[in-house]
Amino acid sequence: MMKEKIMLFCWAMAISFVGTLPLGTLNLSVANYAFRHDASGAIGFSVAAISVEMLLVRVALVAIKRLERLTNFFRVFGILTSIILLILAFNSLVAAWQMQTFRAGLPFTLLNPMISGFLLSLTNPLHLPFWLGWTAFLRSKKILTDRSGSYNLYIIAIGAGTSAAFCIYGLAGGYLIQLLGSKQVLLNWIVGIALLITAVGQMRNTFFKKWKPAVAYDSNDQ
Repeated sequence: MMKEKIMLFCWAMAISFVGTLPLGTLNLSVANYAFRHDASGAIGFSVAAISVEMLLVRVALVAIKRLERLTNFFRVFGILTSIILLILAFNSLVAAWQMQTFRAGLPFTLLNPMISGFLLSLTNPLHLPFWLGWTAFLRSKKILTDRSGSYNLYIIAIGAGTSAAFCIYGLAGGYLIQLLGSKQVLLNWIVGIALLITAVGQMRNTFFKKWKPAVAYDSNDQ
């Protein structure tokens, strides 16, 4: 039993940690707070962003068995997310076009850090499909079971993995932003184009694809 829990924790933490490492608006925002020596802002932003991710994982655990029934929810969620992403992409691209600093191209920077972290994490269209896929995979390998204790451990491990990745950006993020200081306009372009591509992909998934379970489950699981 203990061995199974350790394996589940390690798998979930590793997936979350590696999945958070690629450069994106969430970890770049943490780096930006560190660069400004705003430790409380970085912590508040991180806590809010991680809380949303953990909540969405909980949704994924419930939705994985009822995916076909939630088609309308995913469609509405996809439309709202696409609109918000387009606005964020426009904001970053305008900042790049006007050659503003990188901070100006980050979304929600003028809001309270916790509100910023909440909104930015909530509008991240990758959270739900990412964890739906990995949850299905871990269930198919019997690493994640239907026990409520396993679900709680799974969510805690995901929060720990994302926290570890954010800590790296918090500690080294100031150096990263400083290193790229001369390329702040380029960073705005990169973030804006990445957001635009993500928005287009989200719209494509919303209007031209149907949500289907990632794996087939035994009828006893229903």
